[in-house]
Amino acid sequence: MKKAEKVTEEKSKGGFKERRKECLTSANKIPTVDIKGKKYSTVNGRHRHLLQYFPEARFNEEILFHDNERVVVKTELYISDTIYAVGHAEEHRNANFINKTSAMENCSSSALGRCIAAFGLSGSEYASAEELVNALNNQGNNKQVSINDQIKKQTTETKLTALYSNWKKENDSIEKIFESQQKSIQTNGGQNAKQW
Repeated sequence: MKKAEKVTEEKSKGGFKERRKECLTSANKIPTVDIKGKKYSTVNGRHRHLLQYFPEARFNEEILFHDNERVVVKTELYISDTIYAVGHAEEHRNANFINKTSAMENCSSSALGRCIAAFGLSGSEYASAEELVNALNNQGNNKQVSINDQIKKQTTETKLTALYSNWKKENDSIEKIFESQQKSIQTNGGQNAKQW
């Protein structure tokens, strides 16, 4: 029996569907790290898990763009000769200290992680642990960028919504501090209050 016939026969018997179902339902076994109260799995952990169920899986990585400022990578997941998922990633070389020398490597890992997540192995969150740590590390840099510039840089509705949610939480918190200070001044008097 030829390889293609064997793959077709296996799919028709439900072998692929059963393995995928088992792979996805056992994803809770993938080790996670806790970041800000949410569980994130690493790209490496999800990659290993996938290969346990699909050792014949292969990934095709393509560098879509790179220059002195940014890198864009696409990764495709093939099982046998069929493509099952695609992941894209972009990294800016000046985003952080690591990207100054390793933007390509970070972009490659992110694209692989997003590809695996598109297959269904995203863990509890779509972003990988590595992507989240990178984003958290960059938050200090983003504070020097105006909110208008941050909004303009968003490329997906999900990212835009997350940016708004974070901005709203931060500003709600600041508003509460202002209100608390205002009540304190009204109750206790401010700097200009008469001291008797």
